[in-house]
Amino acid sequence: MSIAIDYLRLIETIGKRLTVPSVQSIHIAAPQENPEKTSNYGALVLSDGTVGLTYTDLNGALSALQDRAKTDPLIQASPVQIAELYAGQSGWQRSLGMAAINAISQVVFKRSGYIPPIADKTISHLTLEDGDHVGMVGFFPPLVEQVRALGLPLTVVELDERWLQSADGVDVTLDPAHLRHCNKIVCTGTVLINQTIDTLMQHCGHAEQMFIVGPTTGCLPDPLFDRGVTLLGGCSVVDSERFIELWSHQEKWRGTTRRYVLSKEKDYPGYQSLLAKIV
Repeated sequence: MSIAIDYLRLIETIGKRLTVPSVQSIHIAAPQENPEKTSNYGALVLSDGTVGLTYTDLNGALSALQDRAKTDPLIQASPVQIAELYAGQSGWQRSLGMAAINAISQVVFKRSGYIPPIADKTISHLTLEDGDHVGMVGFFPPLVEQVRALGLPLTVVELDERWLQSADGVDVTLDPAHLRHCNKIVCTGTVLINQTIDTLMQHCGHAEQMFIVGPTTGCLPDPLFDRGVTLLGGCSVVDSERFIELWSHQEKWRGTTRRYVLSKEKDYPGYQSLLAKIV
């Protein structure tokens, strides 16, 4: 079963159990003369201030979402309905659907009183040891340097050919099958936006640790944990007004968020337990 189907079934269950606040606003970066200055992230804000983040720089999603005819009709709508776009074929549909899924997930965390554990540096959540072979989906320069400094072999799977290289223990490839050699794997949340997670997991079933991390992974982790992912790192927006202010001025907004990591093995109780706590 696809990740889209699993998440939409989960959202449908939530929608039947509680009233989710309607959409108050949708924020997509406006066109810029210099594309490099355009924010790659969008935000869906609910009427209670809950924010669902998403990534818009995939498959033409950003340019499509800059057409307000796609987003304006969704104001005041239920995010449960908007989440259905996640099953669409277009990049903008999946991006916007993911924003709704993230927002709904954050509502569940908030109303159940569940506070996810604060995240440390990404690399610290992988218990790296001598003999490990690290896998990475998406080239993260800081993480690459940290793994290289540990002297561990690193395989990076990329879609962008400009990153291809093989030197100093780092092998960057276009072929995800190379992840079969890795026992500790970290990847960006874009694998949820473009829904490559199911294909990816075919090459990661043997991994001792599988960590998906990024601002776009503010979703409930259950469908991912069921697939063998062991850690999910996301962030909650704790000051929505300040976040939107900073975002709109293309300033750093990390100070308005709280980064966390959910663990399959330790402290995450499961969505059913969380829903049971909501009156």
